[in-house]
Amino acid sequence: MNILLVAYYFPPLNCAGSVRPLQMADWLRRCGHSVTVLTHAYRSALQDDAETIRVHDPAYARAHSGKNRLPWLLYRGFAEAQNALGRYASIFSPWKRNVLARMDEIGRRTRPDLVIATYPPLETLEIGLGFSRRLQIPLVSDFRDGLMFLPIEGKRLAAHRCVREKYRRTEAEAAAGSALITSVTPVLHDYFRQAYPASRGAVIYNGYDPLEWSNLTSVPLPSGRMHIVHTGRFALSDAATDIRPLLTALRQAGKDKGLAPFRLHLAGEISGREKKLLRDLLVSGQAVIHPLAERRQALALQESADLLLLVTRPGERSGIPLKLFEYLFSQKPVLALSDDLEIRRIVSDSNCGWCVSPGDVAGITGMLERLLGESRFRSSLQRRPAVIAGFSWEKQMEELNRRLASLTA
Repeated sequence: MNILLVAYYFPPLNCAGSVRPLQMADWLRRCGHSVTVLTHAYRSALQDDAETIRVHDPAYARAHSGKNRLPWLLYRGFAEAQNALGRYASIFSPWKRNVLARMDEIGRRTRPDLVIATYPPLETLEIGLGFSRRLQIPLVSDFRDGLMFLPIEGKRLAAHRCVREKYRRTEAEAAAGSALITSVTPVLHDYFRQAYPASRGAVIYNGYDPLEWSNLTSVPLPSGRMHIVHTGRFALSDAATDIRPLLTALRQAGKDKGLAPFRLHLAGEISGREKKLLRDLLVSGQAVIHPLAERRQALALQESADLLLLVTRPGERSGIPLKLFEYLFSQKPVLALSDDLEIRRIVSDSNCGWCVSPGDVAGITGMLERLLGESRFRSSLQRRPAVIAGFSWEKQMEELNRRLASLTA
């Protein structure tokens, strides 16, 4: 089968959002399909090849530094002004226009039997719908986040009626026009099933690929401390995520001289506000920030950890960070500060760690004191390999391939 995969987030973008479409393309090719990825380009050095079509994004939506900052500011300002006037626009609109201008050419070149559009951003869904209608081929809408359900752009939707209407209309069009809707969590899948009863859906989790751990460069960490590792972002991925309860608990646990000393390792982007909150821990050496050039550095740090840390927003949410599946494979204990019922279920079913509410300072402090003070408690986990294996990319993409086969049978 010839598959056209529309994914704005794709390497060389170094972010969690790029991993799912990358793995999807790789594993579907292993299943015997011909997959062409339709994505962005920021510079002319990134040329098309047999497996990738790159369309220039003049707004530099995710590369707005240096010489790219001025066009980004101009396009962003224009989009905000349009929204204020009641007309929908986004930072991704210029890229979408460039893609649609090449639609016939791309169609002739790839001759797809099926198109997969992975959200976010919204514009990938519109492009997928466009190809599906123009070429009369099935569309699979892949939701890494909710669109109207627990949206990642809640503030923007609340501020502009035109944005809400555009998102609501696009979601309904995707539900009606898709042969299959894939969701990363059961909660999101249930939303589509209830909101659009006629739609056909499936849960395709994110996962881990054991091959990514091969030949990692080890990260030596000094002995005599318990090394707590968090990889990825906090509030930069979800603005409602708050690390203050965690930091308060770390400070309280750190005052107990009878407990093992710790060091918190943060690998990934940290906001300016979070750096200010961390200042005393950074000065004392109880916390350190590791700038990352690529994902394998984060995986290597996970391998060296004594405890892996996950923090999500307070209250229930449908998002399961990719790092959780990486943590599962790392064979290191996990402390998940989360109210998300699916995250708690995965941690419990795999028996890979412990869960505490992210806002419960006393609960977090008590758990840290046990982890720092009781080696037997830390080593008490009996992981369930069969459960963990079910979250590999191989298993998840085998399920996706089975679903795709049924669409063209």
